[in-house]
Amino acid sequence: MRNSRCISLLAILVYGLHPTGAFAATESDKFPVKPIRIVVHVGPGGAADVYARALARAAEPFAGQPIIVENRPGGAGAAQMASLSNASPDGYTIGINTLTHLTGMLTNLKGLFAPTDFTWVLQNQIDTHILLVNEDSPYQTYEQLIEGTKRSGRPLIVSGYGTIGSTAYIATHLFTQPKDIEFSWVSYGSSTDATSAMLGGHVQATVTNPGQAFQFIEAKRVRALGVLAPRRNKLLPEVPTFIEAGVSEGADWYQVRGIYGPAGIPQDVQNALAEIFTKGMSDPNFIRYQEQAGLETETLGPTEYQKSLANQVELAKDALKEAGIQ
Repeated sequence: MRNSRCISLLAILVYGLHPTGAFAATESDKFPVKPIRIVVHVGPGGAADVYARALARAAEPFAGQPIIVENRPGGAGAAQMASLSNASPDGYTIGINTLTHLTGMLTNLKGLFAPTDFTWVLQNQIDTHILLVNEDSPYQTYEQLIEGTKRSGRPLIVSGYGTIGSTAYIATHLFTQPKDIEFSWVSYGSSTDATSAMLGGHVQATVTNPGQAFQFIEAKRVRALGVLAPRRNKLLPEVPTFIEAGVSEGADWYQVRGIYGPAGIPQDVQNALAEIFTKGMSDPNFIRYQEQAGLETETLGPTEYQKSLANQVELAKDALKEAGIQ
């Protein structure tokens, strides 16, 4: 009897300490044990790149491991999506996602990628769209731009990040369509490049985000004509909303940023990632970055984020249909 008890106790100790035993630590208890890699779909300096680097720095102390940011631009997000979809679903290779990823899956990337190809871990930031013209443009207001475009009889030439169907493209449609204005879209690989194209005189206007626009506005190199939002942006309180100009459609069409990864990331690892990055957002430097960029926090954990995707997809479908793309 004593030998039997000893054997049983030994078995409990062995299996309890073994990774597959009843008392083994869960993935989230151990995660992370090595560096985490964040793949970004734009080049250095883009809004998503700045966000990724600020978030990585803020979250590293809570991860206890290095968080490395890698730029993988190309194909309006396709290069990054391909990299993630081929990665191991262990939580060590993740990416920055935006609403543009979803609109891409509904348009130019349809058939190549779908929301079900990925694990949607965390939403934590929303960003509005802003319309810019060169400082030497003859147009001082949105209304003047509309009237001038109508008189010219030609489409308004607008630059922005992403192909036809991107969030910036849809934003442009939302503030031109109610005024019966046609526009010609010029796609760039980052918001920085799109703004540079306007500064170089290659396009008449650009659509970007307040944080990207602020430095150029402060330097008096560009003029902001309107922001697509229900209220004025705290960073640029002097810039009117399009609602004030009589355009109420699309006031809630935001850019969304979050964390996603390959399909099949275990739930406990998702929870661990969400906790690490949510804690990072409390870092004073990250809070300062958000304030200086005119960004807002809207956090949704794994369960809530995945549920909200269905609503976001429907909103995107409606906007694309209205824009004549679907």
